[in-house]
Amino acid sequence: MAKFIFSAFADEIDPSLETQLDSLNKLGIGLIELRGVDGKSFVTLSDDEVMSVKQKLAEKNIGISALGSPIGKINADGDFKAHIELLVRIMDIGDMLGCKRIRMFSFYPAADMSDAAFEERAFSMVGELLDVAESRGFTLYHENEKDIYGDSPQRVEKLVKHFDGRLRVVLDPGNFAFCGIDGSPAYSLLKDYIDYMHIKDADTDGTIVPPGKGVALIKETLSALNKDRPEKEIIITMEPHLMMFTGLSSLSKLDDIKHKYSFSSPFEAFKSATEAVKDMVASLN
Repeated sequence: MAKFIFSAFADEIDPSLETQLDSLNKLGIGLIELRGVDGKSFVTLSDDEVMSVKQKLAEKNIGISALGSPIGKINADGDFKAHIELLVRIMDIGDMLGCKRIRMFSFYPAADMSDAAFEERAFSMVGELLDVAESRGFTLYHENEKDIYGDSPQRVEKLVKHFDGRLRVVLDPGNFAFCGIDGSPAYSLLKDYIDYMHIKDADTDGTIVPPGKGVALIKETLSALNKDRPEKEIIITMEPHLMMFTGLSSLSKLDDIKHKYSFSSPFEAFKSATEAVKDMVASLN
């Protein structure tokens, strides 16, 4: 049996880091994928603020699974020099916090850019990011998401194969469903590159639903990982998006996000999603 370890984008629960960490303790989740801290992106924190985060994590006995960075969320003709500088700052933060994993994306196309030109530019930019990250011992984890180059299983496969394993994958099957893309081939195409997962689910029309209520094949993917990686540790980061939360509008092009289920609070929504996935894991053979 694989060992599934839960993490969370706890800024979905509350902007306050202290409330986030208290909530994770209540949920029995021992890791956080750091993203929003007290209402702002962690990438904007000063050194003193980063050290305060480190102290609070230690006090609450919460580790960091990865840095949920915005790297790769600019247009292919954007200010790439500034983006490299941002990656360097994120690595500085990672070194202070003792985390060498960085979640990233594969860019948005520039206006009127052909598919071929977009692919060439995206691959070139990702390659430069990898060179910078590897020079300091960091690993980049590509997340599939709406409107970026790697928005489909086939494109993600082409991207990671191009870099021959240097670029790793954080699989978010719910993002395929949200985009209206058939995500069913994703695991078989990407299984050699998947290092961890993000958990959300969506209906066929892209409406966000609790894990297991949509078409993201979450349990099937967990089952396949369990079969293929016995005795291995697999991090699954809860990111259910079941309610609007501070900072969501700045994370990606999610202006058309829709919900079908209602909850009394962000914590209750997160708790419901976490319990659903824990039940899936418990039912695996």
